Amino acid sequence: MIKGILFDFDGTLSNRVESAYFMYRWMVHEMLPEMDVYDIEFERIVQRCMLWDEYGTINKVHVLELLKKHYVPDLDVEVWKEKWYTTFHEFQVEMPHSYEVLTELKKKYKIGIITNGAEQSQSVKIDYLDMRKYFDTVIISGAFGVHKPDVSIYEKAASDLGLKCEEIAFIGDTFATDIVGAVRAGMMPIWYCYEHRGISLYEVKQVSNYDEIRDMFLINTEWNQ
Repeated sequence: MIKGILFDFDGTLSNRVESAYFMYRWMVHEMLPEMDVYDIEFERIVQRCMLWDEYGTINKVHVLELLKKHYVPDLDVEVWKEKWYTTFHEFQVEMPHSYEVLTELKKKYKIGIITNGAEQSQSVKIDYLDMRKYFDTVIISGAFGVHKPDVSIYEKAASDLGLKCEEIAFIGDTFATDIVGAVRAGMMPIWYCYEHRGISLYEVKQVSNYDEIRDMFLINTEWNQ
């Protein structure tokens, strides 16, 4: 019986693609202020950044080094790396309907967050979206000391919620960390594939928006009987 739900943050609670897009637009404009922000060449650079970014799974130095190589020869990589981590929270966008659904879920389930990343940068993003109030536990890997998919971080969240791992569903967008870690920990894995369906021969439940999450846990609750 599912009694708790854990969420990833980037790409699950926050719309990371949209957040990153507006962050890169700001960065490129700051780096190349002479460019028209509505010109196709400006957009070309931003879209290159989105590809190099690899959904946030790669070190920002990689993106910045490529920007320096192709577009901004005098770019100070270390300065802009710091700007990313101190500014990205200002561009956070919540997933549509997430606040409403979290409010409903909190009435029936214990809920929490497990997110990979540095403590300061992840914490300020969560607070910028004013989401902390919804959750019974928030675990940031940079503070905990290990990252998903390490089983211990899932077990810590279960302990915080006062539940067994098998009583918890984990919702996340990144298969290699979120889903793999949930499976290893014995939780119910749910792959969040925003506005599309993920392709995998491994059988795993999928949702593509928060209305589907609401339906899964508050209407079609066959595993909660």
